[in-house]
Amino acid sequence: MGSTVAYAGTSSTELSNGRLSFEAFNGREASLPASKFYSATQYKKTGGGTVTVVFGMTTESILVKSPAKTVKKGQKVGHSWGGRSVADTGDCSATGFMKSNGSTYYTPPVDRLC
Repeated sequence: MGSTVAYAGTSSTELSNGRLSFEAFNGREASLPASKFYSATQYKKTGGGTVTVVFGMTTESILVKSPAKTVKKGQKVGHSWGGRSVADTGDCSATGFMKSNGSTYYTPPVDRLC
């Protein structure tokens, strides 16, 4: 019997006014180059007033941020990071985050991206 190795994952963090989610996968999962990984950070706001957020994604080697976005209760907003070199992951993992009102919120890392 063989085993299947996943090169993709989703993680999320429950916040007081919504859920922050992060998805990352190696290109081979979508018949794309295995030398790239793809990721996106998303926030679904379930309560509270309108806020401005900045999404981010970080690995051992890089940190990228989105332009500021406004989100209100009931909306889902996010940012996709496109294809990045798996060499940028360092330890083959990536973490999503969101900055809002002076605080930063992180998702658990998604690993096995190499």
